[in-house]
Amino acid sequence: MTATTYALFGVAVLAIMIMLLSVACVWLRQLLRRAEAAQDALIAANKDMKAAVKAKSEFLAAMSHEIRTPVNALTSFSEILIQRSHQHGSAELIEETEGILDIIKKNSHDLLSIINDVFDYIRIDANLLEIESVPMSIKQVIHDVCHAEKPNVIAKHVDLIIKHDERIPQTILSDPVRIRQILSNLISNAVKFTEKGTITVLCEAHDIDSPSAVVNPAFLNTGAASKYKSSFAASSIQLKMSVIDTGIGISPSHLQELFKPFKHMDSSLPQPKRGAGLGLNIAMRLATLMDGMINVESTPGRGSTFSLVLNVYVPEGAPPILGERKESVQGSQLHEGLDIRVPKKASDSAVPLGISRPLRNVRILVVEDMAVNQAIIATLLREAGAQVELADNGALGVQKVTQDMDNGLLFDVVLMDMQMPVMDGYEATAYLRRHRYNRPIIAVTAHALAGDREKTLKVGCDDYIAKPIDNRTLIEMIQKHVGVK
Repeated sequence: MTATTYALFGVAVLAIMIMLLSVACVWLRQLLRRAEAAQDALIAANKDMKAAVKAKSEFLAAMSHEIRTPVNALTSFSEILIQRSHQHGSAELIEETEGILDIIKKNSHDLLSIINDVFDYIRIDANLLEIESVPMSIKQVIHDVCHAEKPNVIAKHVDLIIKHDERIPQTILSDPVRIRQILSNLISNAVKFTEKGTITVLCEAHDIDSPSAVVNPAFLNTGAASKYKSSFAASSIQLKMSVIDTGIGISPSHLQELFKPFKHMDSSLPQPKRGAGLGLNIAMRLATLMDGMINVESTPGRGSTFSLVLNVYVPEGAPPILGERKESVQGSQLHEGLDIRVPKKASDSAVPLGISRPLRNVRILVVEDMAVNQAIIATLLREAGAQVELADNGALGVQKVTQDMDNGLLFDVVLMDMQMPVMDGYEATAYLRRHRYNRPIIAVTAHALAGDREKTLKVGCDDYIAKPIDNRTLIEMIQKHVGVK
């Protein structure tokens, strides 16, 4: 083969390689275009998914608000009418009226409980429920839940005892709203199924064999993150919160299906306890979302033990806990290492509000856009002796407060609805704080979702109460902040 032949062969090979490279480039460009198109489609789908999730979340929040408002009217006005019957009615009228109103109030609370369970179940199924991580006091959460169950405990004539070991840290990083929700479900079930004896809430801490971690402030996915300016050291511990009752217990056959949705604790009872049958399922799913679990042990006729087990961080040099109450709650003090017994006799409860008038001469501004809620809150506060003024939205509320400040006056407390037209409660509260209104502002909202409490505290509110409002809780909250007994 001559040199010319070799040269021609080389040129032919080079031409073929160039042609193949050209084809490959065309093919790669097509793949790249397809990849870009697929990426654009994914981005668009992701945007659509986020929009759908946002729409679902907003729908659930709006429905929660709309449903809570009429239920709030039922429960609050029932309590007000019961107080009035005590003041003005005969013994026969009081007995008859209280019976009817108690039925209305109880069924309203039951309805709200079912509604809350259904909304939570939907949110968890749709991945709309976010778990918070904020500095919190586990002792305070347990104390609050037990105090909320006090009326039911009194009615059942059982003892409610709180115990905790000495190693329980003052501050942990977790979700107080969801822990409160789980414990509330476990404790309320214990109260339902315990006719005599005791219910003990035991909190224990166990060390975890893991090194200390360095936590970034971004880990705290709420306004609490601003408390930490830089990364901080934290150790891990395991918290075990057990609810131990001396009730009827659970049969082995029912233990197998206990945490399934739409199941009840024991449908074999002569008078089975009803409801949506979602409480324990939601509690277990919340525990799982928090990287924890719920364990149960039970002996029919002797009682049950439900234990919430969570792995949590304990920060070193923790900031003050958002919204933690330092003082004890009347009738049930929290002491290190001591039992807490909730009074069993109805006579231990407080004097009716209409008789004691605990807010006599306290001047309160109620900022609320809905007429029915204005009527509820104003009636309640006036029955308790307060002087009440109303504002239909945040802008009018700001105007009333600033006009009074210009005249050398100050409202003793502002009750601030957070969802209002013109100017909402978040904007109004932030504005008042910037303009040096330093009296208590209490957030009142129907959006009782995770993070709402922390969000209100971040903008300057001193406390938070969710609708439907518990009348006595609101009165006691105002008393605490204005310093009246």
